[in-house]
Amino acid sequence: MASTEESRSGRMPRARLSDAVAHKLEAQITAGEYPVGAKLMPEHDLAQQYGVGRSSMREAVRALEVAGYLRSTHGVGVFVINDHPRSAGVFDQVLTGGYTMSDLFEARIAVESKTAELAARRLTDHHRELIQSILAAASDPDISHERFVELDGRFHRQVAEASGNPLLLHIWESLAAQFVEYSNKVITLPGRLERAHRDHCAIAEAIVARDGDKASTAAREHVSAVQRELQHESAPA
Repeated sequence: MASTEESRSGRMPRARLSDAVAHKLEAQITAGEYPVGAKLMPEHDLAQQYGVGRSSMREAVRALEVAGYLRSTHGVGVFVINDHPRSAGVFDQVLTGGYTMSDLFEARIAVESKTAELAARRLTDHHRELIQSILAAASDPDISHERFVELDGRFHRQVAEASGNPLLLHIWESLAAQFVEYSNKVITLPGRLERAHRDHCAIAEAIVARDGDKASTAAREHVSAVQRELQHESAPA
């Protein structure tokens, strides 16, 4: 039950602040009070308008980004991109820890493009054999989704290890839980397994050829390709 002070100030109970703000903002968007294309006021002003702290306001905006109503552009602002709720079949891009797939993509591009580049320049016979054995196992035409996801994670980890940089390997391992969660979600997309395997082969080919620039580009494109697929899947009908 809200305290007298909360009632007078118009503030909501702390336990559900961000959820309540997200629901209210969502209702305003679907009602047309914030039309598609509209730019929201700055976070500080929004927080004052809704009577919450900036962290709660940030969480509410983030929730509506994930739900497909808003898009945040760094240094520009937050814009309304959709005024209809998503259908039940739309892709869930929320990951454990409050992260989104977009967060993971940005981190992966930064880490994997560099690990692939360094792996190409520092590749040992040992790491080449391990990478090739993982790809050979993943090429099984009857491979299950579960098995492929396991090998997918092993492939990227092995590239990180082959980079010879223990800190980059540590950073990759810190993403592993979200990576597996994400992989299990996207592997069911039509053709995703086959495309991922082709991308892995292209990355490995560049690494074995000791072409750091090509390996880096292939790793970046590997992540960007699935990012584009998910943007298409999540686009309003």
